[in-house]
Amino acid sequence: MLDHLLGLTSSPWLYLIVLVVVAVDGFIPVVPSETVVIGLGALSANGSPNVVALAAAVVAGSMIGDRISYGLGGRAGGRMTTGKLATAKDKAQRALRRHDGAAILVGRFLPYGRTATTLTSGSMALPMGRFRLFTALAGTAWAIYTIGLGRLGGAAFAGSPLLGTIAGLAFGMSLAGVCALVEKRRRGAPGAKSDRYDLPERSAAAAWK
Repeated sequence: MLDHLLGLTSSPWLYLIVLVVVAVDGFIPVVPSETVVIGLGALSANGSPNVVALAAAVVAGSMIGDRISYGLGGRAGGRMTTGKLATAKDKAQRALRRHDGAAILVGRFLPYGRTATTLTSGSMALPMGRFRLFTALAGTAWAIYTIGLGRLGGAAFAGSPLLGTIAGLAFGMSLAGVCALVEKRRRGAPGAKSDRYDLPERSAAAAWK
């Protein structure tokens, strides 16, 4: 997909494509939105595409996709009972019960975390005002993060967008790996709190009213 976008870096259509890709990734978590955004961030280090317009498209796409995922969660969130997304949903339920909307911000940077937290927010009836606030914060933070990774790679490998993209992705994966390792050690430390909750889903929704 990145190869097709290279010829559109000076076209306003590029930002619409980015918006759609990021939005769809919110409820179909197999669309490579992170790769696309990091790649375009690497290209933006050379002046095109415009980094401000790119960031705006990413944030808008994030919020639109999250809102669609919220609606889907309200209708069919309870049907996710198997697979990786179901496991992520279980974790998202516990996180939302404990941390409220802040879990949406954290989940944006975890595998399947974006879809899981937004779907679960819909199924648990998180108030829309709070949901919009945290999805806006999450979308902005993710835009800064992914575009920033791309620009770092683009600056390090000027003249080679592909290498810049690979460098940005490698750096992002390294950060994710370190965070996962720290979290694993924290959970295994003596005296670490259990991540289990006995609060029923309906009563959790009632607590937000």
